[in-house]
This record gives sequence, structure tokens and C-alpha cells, in this order.
Amino acid sequence: MTPFTGGRNLMTFSLDDSGAGLRTTQRTTQFVPVASDEVTNMFKLVNFVILCGLLSPFGLISNVINIVVFVKLGFHDSMNISLMGLAVSDLVSLVSMVYISLSYNPLFVNAGLPFDPLGVQYMVGGGIHVCFARITSLITAFITFERCLCIAMPLKVKLIITPTRTKLIIFSIFAVMFVVFSPFYFVNKLTWELDADRNATILTHTFTDDRIIVETITFLIHGVIFSVFCFVLIICCTVILVVKLNSKTKWREATAAKGVNAPEGVGVKDKRVVKMVTFISSIFIVCFFPATVILLALALVPDLGYGAKYENMWFVLWSISCLTETVNSSVNILVYLKMSSKFRAVFMKTFLNREEK
Repeated sequence: MTPFTGGRNLMTFSLDDSGAGLRTTQRTTQFVPVASDEVTNMFKLVNFVILCGLLSPFGLISNVINIVVFVKLGFHDSMNISLMGLAVSDLVSLVSMVYISLSYNPLFVNAGLPFDPLGVQYMVGGGIHVCFARITSLITAFITFERCLCIAMPLKVKLIITPTRTKLIIFSIFAVMFVVFSPFYFVNKLTWELDADRNATILTHTFTDDRIIVETITFLIHGVIFSVFCFVLIICCTVILVVKLNSKTKWREATAAKGVNAPEGVGVKDKRVVKMVTFISSIFIVCFFPATVILLALALVPDLGYGAKYENMWFVLWSISCLTETVNSSVNILVYLKMSSKFRAVFMKTFLNREEK
């Protein structure tokens, strides 16, 4: 899509092509090329088409593998249930990212297909991607919080966070986000419209008159409240995990040096899980930092967004955000293989037909 240039009377309220940004304006808008059209199109091509186009298929395969392994491991452990939910969320998010990447490919856009690639992407790619990105955030926040309880109350956490309660929480996260995003598909629709340039009827995106109020509410819920809350909670829990784990390790080493048996606390297995969760959370913090900053900027800076004054800058930032979110959804398998002996053993037996030595 070529960014708008020049000035025009604008009254729009929309999630941008990603489904992530909210903008309501009613004024003559003079578009300011903070980033030139050439630079913006370069970011779209490199980040969306090339990098996301290469990473997304890898992420799809890796998350399918994750799901298979967790199914074989079983769901008697609450952590396996949470990580299974995370893999499902990442998988669907990456499926939508495949189409987002495809929709920015000039060959696909100019192929003369019987639908508007970006219009369909707005509904099929953008909205779904953002919904499942929020689910990923909530599940990651729950996982890090559960591990904090494990450090703080190692003898009680298994009574508080049971497998049954974990299943209920994970299902509730999916259900809540589906409810939050469902109004989006009532006010935005795919309909057949006449394309005057092509003199043909194509499938494209349209919206209803009550779109403004509906998207205002949904954006505030998922884009500001949920996103910022999850990001802050994950940072706090990750810091607590690192500090507590280091302090307990030093204390155990000190007591062992004195020849004193340390009382039972966090076991070796739980320590490994805490370290794995810390890595997953750290990756999330790095990868979702751009998205969190952009969402806050959208709420605070009226002229940043699709169809607004600094539209080009918005596309540059959003392409970076999508790339880092794709990385986050794709690399967890590397953490599992490195830090989970059970995951690694099942993976090798299932996919390589080998026993781990």
C-alpha cells in the first residue's frame, strides 16, 4: 500500500492495517513525511515480506512441534498446560502473520486477485494477529506470576495452582479475548464492492456507522489496559524471579560451605523451570517492547497512526513491532530444547527416533 501524501479532509476511526492502532480524526490532515515514502516502503518490504516471511514458516513448524511434544508429555503438570496454551496462541498468531507478510508482497498485491489484499488482511490477518498477540501476553504474564508464587511459596504453590485451575485460567484467557475482539467483526465486514479502477467486483473491507464507539472501547481494553498491564507484570515478575533465584542460590552455597544441610525449598526441578520461564519472559520483554511503546504512543499522540499526519512513521514502527512479535512467537522451541530435559527427550524420540544420552 502506498502511503497517503498531501492534504485532505479526513474523518476516520480505524485500527490500522495490522488491527493494532486506533485513530479518530476529523480535520484537514496534512501528511508529514517524517519517514519518506521510499524509506517506508523499504521497511515494509524488508520487515514484512522478507524477514517475517522467512520467520513465520519456521515459527509455524516449531509451534506445531511444541504442541505435539506437550501433548505427549501430558497435562498433569500445570506448567505443561500453560506452555501448551502459549504454543497454540503463537501458532495462530503466526498463521495470520503469514498472510500479513504475503499481503505486502508486490507480486501478490498486483496479481489481479478477486479481492483487495490489504482489505482482507485487515480482517483476516490484522485483527486475528492482534487478538492472539494479546493472548500470548496474558498467558506469559500468568506463567511468570505462577513461577513467582513457586519461589515465594514453594510448599503451597501446587495446592494453589492446580492443573484443573490452570486449564480454567488458560481457557478463560482465550474466552475473554475472543469476547473483547468479537465486536470488531460486527462493525467491520468483508463485502463485494465494485472496483472502478479494475471495472470488476472484488471482496473488500467495509464498516458500519457505529464503528467509532465500538473500536474506541475495544482498543482501550486490549491495546492499553491489557497490554500495558501484562508488560509491567511480566517485567516485575521476571525481576523478582532473577533476584530471588540468585539470593537462594547464594544462600544454599553459603550453608553448604559451612556443612549445614539447607532446608527444603525450591527443588532442582523447579529451579530449572524458573530459569526456563525467566528466559521466555526476557525474550517476551525485549520483543514486545516496541509494540507496547507504539500502543502508548497511539493513545498519547493524536497524529501518529494509519491515515494520520505521521502515517509513514507509523508504518515503520509497526513493521518493527510485527517483526519482533514474530521472533517471540517462533523461538520458544529453542529455549525448551536447551533447558527442558523432558521436552528434549520427547522431541528426540518423536521426531528423530533417538534416545537422549
